[in-house]
Amino acid sequence: MIEINNMKFPLDRKYYKKHGNHIWLKEEGGILRIGMDSFLTENAGYLSYITIDNRKLSQGEAIGSFESAKFVSKFYSPISGKVVSVNEDVLNDPIKVNKDPYNAWIVEIEPENLDKDLQSDDIVEGEEGIKIWIESEIIRLDCDAPKQS
Repeated sequence: MIEINNMKFPLDRKYYKKHGNHIWLKEEGGILRIGMDSFLTENAGYLSYITIDNRKLSQGEAIGSFESAKFVSKFYSPISGKVVSVNEDVLNDPIKVNKDPYNAWIVEIEPENLDKDLQSDDIVEGEEGIKIWIESEIIRLDCDAPKQS
C-alpha cells in the first residue's frame, strides 16, 4: 500500500489513467474486477449515480457513467472484453465506493486480450509508477501539495 495525501493505493492492482480516469483493476481467477480509486472518490465527492452498459467493449471505450455533486463523467474500460457481472449493490448505493473504494468493485470483465491491454502506457502499477502518476495528477488538478506517508 502506498499513501499520498491521505489517499491510499493498494499495490496488488493496476490503475488505468487514460481520459483522466482513476480506475483500478485486479485479476480474480481470469476475470478482472474494476472499480474507482481513492483519488477519484476523494475529488469527485459522494457518488450519487453509476450506470454500466452490460456488453462487449474495447479498451478505452466508455462502459458507463457516474455522477456526484461535483460532476458527471464517463466510466472507461481499462481492457477489452465482455462484461460478465455488475455489482448491483454498488449501483444501488454508490456511496459504498466512497466509503471503501477498493472493496466496492463496480464491474467484472472477462478479458479478450489481457496481455496486450496491460502493455498500454495508460496502465500504471508499482509504488514508483503510482507515486509519479498521482503527484502529477495533484499538480494537474491543482489539489493540495502531495505528502508522502
